[in-house]
Amino acid sequence: EWIESMWDCMLVGDVSCIPFFLATVVIGNHVVLNLFLALLLSNF
Repeated sequence: EWIESMWDCMLVGDVSCIPFFLATVVIGNHVVLNLFLALLLSNF
């Protein structure tokens, strides 16, 4: 899970890890959603 990696980063560094992980999750979800929609639309 990504939350465990975020907590490890915060323990080593500071709270500057939070924007990086939030951006990673948002972009990752966007990519997965686009791939799913592309597969869905290619079947019709």
